[in-house]
Amino acid sequence: MVRIYDNDNETEIGTITEAQLDRIQEELIEESIDAYTFDVSGAAIDSLEMNGGDQTLIAMLRRALGARSSMELRFDLD
Repeated sequence: MVRIYDNDNETEIGTITEAQLDRIQEELIEESIDAYTFDVSGAAIDSLEMNGGDQTLIAMLRRALGARSSMELRFDLD
């Protein structure tokens, strides 16, 4: 499992599978800050959804983003 964190406030968002992480990395490659950190916006989540992203993952990201325009997301492999 992979733990996902909101880098802005160091809060754990949840856990995802490596397949879900691969999907995030494919979709958000242009938004990558480094190998473990991505900038995620509402538009990026919309794109992930339009391209067949996992609905559980999308809901997790939307919940974490809340009313903000973007957030830094980082992951740690267990």
